[in-house]
Amino acid sequence: MTNLLIVDDTDVDLMLMEGLLNAPGFTIVTAGDGFQALEKINEWSIDLILTDLQMPRMDGLELVREVRKKHPDIPVILTTGKGSEGIAEQALLAGASTYIPKSKLSELLESTVKEVLDLLSPASVSDGLFDQSFGSRFQFELKPDSSLIPKLVALVQQMLHAFTPLDRIDRLRIAIAVDHAIQNSFYRGNLEIPAEQKIDLRDLETIELIEERLADEKYSSRRVSVGFDINHRRFAIRIEDDGPGFDSSSAGNWDEPASRGTVLMHSFMDTVSYNQKGNVVKMRFVFDKSEVVAEPVSGAAKIPTLTCLSTEQVYPLDIPKLVIGSREGCHIKLKSDHVAALHCTVTLINKKWSLVVLTQRGITKLNHSTVMSATLTAGDIVTIGDFEFAFNA
Repeated sequence: MTNLLIVDDTDVDLMLMEGLLNAPGFTIVTAGDGFQALEKINEWSIDLILTDLQMPRMDGLELVREVRKKHPDIPVILTTGKGSEGIAEQALLAGASTYIPKSKLSELLESTVKEVLDLLSPASVSDGLFDQSFGSRFQFELKPDSSLIPKLVALVQQMLHAFTPLDRIDRLRIAIAVDHAIQNSFYRGNLEIPAEQKIDLRDLETIELIEERLADEKYSSRRVSVGFDINHRRFAIRIEDDGPGFDSSSAGNWDEPASRGTVLMHSFMDTVSYNQKGNVVKMRFVFDKSEVVAEPVSGAAKIPTLTCLSTEQVYPLDIPKLVIGSREGCHIKLKSDHVAALHCTVTLINKKWSLVVLTQRGITKLNHSTVMSATLTAGDIVTIGDFEFAFNA
């Protein structure tokens, strides 16, 4: 029996979600806010939490933080309404596992709960064996068979379990990012299922479209290439499809099912990048903080600096690469929900200092204009999340 806790201060929404999840094997427990939810967790053996964001007393963001602190093995799914996107992004950074727009509950609730519960299945690994290994590398070329996707995602989870210190919720979040990335390549890339067409394998229209595409050699001859390697320091994956690509510069829409995967990928991984065509995505997650170590600059006549305008703290650029982010081990650590774990670098390239953004999520600006990379000159103002820095050369 799976115990689901639904947290919402609106009776109508509680009844809707209870009705959608009223199925054999599920016991539904409800709460009206975060405080009540924490009480229910202590009373019941909760397997999964489904929570609204905007609630009195303790909202969904605070609840996510408390659950990650006190009950780190329980996954949390957010329900997002219009105007709550900013809180939702913070909640994903704080440890939530995925989200569902409230306008799409009828379409997505059951399948999303199933997805999370399926991915939570314990990985089968040989305890102790991988302690003797330095890492593993895998390369696959997937034929047009969607049943291979969960098998590959399960392998990723097994390797994460074997090689990393991550708890099962962090492993789940990476698995969700990988799952969405591969499904995007398979359905949106190779089969060219349009963004406005939902991918629901219980929906007759979707099934007919997929079968139609797979019967056409133009689509059935395409493959998805997946390569990933993992060691005790980091996990990196590259996914390439044979489709026409897409415009990766377009921002994800929180309320559109087709964009959820992109939002989650950027929320859960340290870096996400696409090639110019948009048919190759690379993602990276770093475990070992020694990855951000850099050697000192030698022979520099003058050491440039970054000065935080709010705290007046001065950071000398005395090594050729400074990593800025919210994670321990970053050369400049910024404590903010608006700063990614590994957010950006300031790097010495060809005797010039450059700002290089490591994530497409979060705020990064140069002189108040959004950038992904740029050369710095004296007097520039760099905005990272809630912080502004002056570059002095």
